[in-house]
Amino acid sequence: MKKLFFTICSLFAIAIGTTQNSDSNIALGTYIPYEMEQVPAAARQILETKLGQMVTKNGISDVSYNSRFIITPNVSVMSKDVIGSAPPKIALNLDVTLYIGDGLNGTLYTSKSFNVKGVGSNETKAYIAAIKNMKTNSENVQVFVTEGKQKIIDFFNNNCELIQKEANTLANQNRYEEALGLLVNVPVNSTCYDKVGKSLKTMYQKTIDRDCQLILADATAIWTANQDLAAANEAGALLARIEPTSSCYPKVKSLYTKIEGRVKQLSDRPWEYKLKVLDANIAAAKGARDVLMAYAKNQPNTVMYNIRGWY
Repeated sequence: MKKLFFTICSLFAIAIGTTQNSDSNIALGTYIPYEMEQVPAAARQILETKLGQMVTKNGISDVSYNSRFIITPNVSVMSKDVIGSAPPKIALNLDVTLYIGDGLNGTLYTSKSFNVKGVGSNETKAYIAAIKNMKTNSENVQVFVTEGKQKIIDFFNNNCELIQKEANTLANQNRYEEALGLLVNVPVNSTCYDKVGKSLKTMYQKTIDRDCQLILADATAIWTANQDLAAANEAGALLARIEPTSSCYPKVKSLYTKIEGRVKQLSDRPWEYKLKVLDANIAAAKGARDVLMAYAKNQPNTVMYNIRGWY
C-alpha cells in the first residue's frame, strides 16, 4: 500500500471551515489541470470558483492548497456556432465533467457530467457565460458531492491504523506539524475520529512545547543583544506567538515582564505587544489547526496530482 503521507498544507486547511456541519473538517481541493489549455484563463478562474462553491455549499471545506482529495474538471466543446447578429457572437455548448478522487494515489471516487451553454462577443466571453450557468447546489451536484464525501470518509475508516502509525513515525522524527496534519483532518463522521483524539492532544502539546523553547530562545537572544525599543518590539512580536499551555510559558512571562519594564523606562507609551491569554474553550484540535495554518504559510505548493485514467 502506498505511504499514507498527507502533504501538511493540504491537511491543515480542512480546519478553516467554520460551518456547523459535522463534515466541515473534510477537505476537497479544487484542481484545474494544466492540460486543459483550450479553456481561456479567465474562464478557468471562474470554473475554479464554481467548483469551490459546489464544495462549500455541500458541507465540505474548499481547499485550493495541496489537498490530497480533489475535485477536478474536464471540459469538452460539443458545438461552437457563430450567431449572425451585428456584431456576430459565439455560442458554445459545453460538457463539463467533474471528478472527485484521491489525487495522490490516483483513485477516482465519482464523476458527473453537466451540460452548459453560453453566448458571448468572443470565445472567451462565451466560455465565461457558459461556466457561469453551472449550478452549484442542484440535486445532481448534491448527490455527486455526497458520494465523494462518503468515499473520503471510507478512506479514513479503512486506513485509520496506518494513519496513526504514520503520525507516530513523523513525531519520532520531530516532524510534529506533519503528524498533526494527519490527525487533525480525520473526519468527524468517520470511525477513526475518536481513535485519534488522544494522539492529537499529545502531538499538539509536543508541538507547542518545542515551539515555545525555540521562540523563547530567539526572543532572549534578541533582547540580550540590544535592550532598546527596536529589540523590545522584535522580541515582543515573537513572545506574543507562544501558546499559554506550552511548558516553558512561565519563562516567557518572566522575560516579557522584564522587557515590559524596560519599555516603560524608554517610552511614555504602553507597549503594544501582549502575551496570549489562556482560553479554556480552545480544544487541542482548534489549537492544532492554528499551528498548522501558521506553518503552511511558509510551505511550497508542490503536490503533483495523479489523475491518469480519470477521463
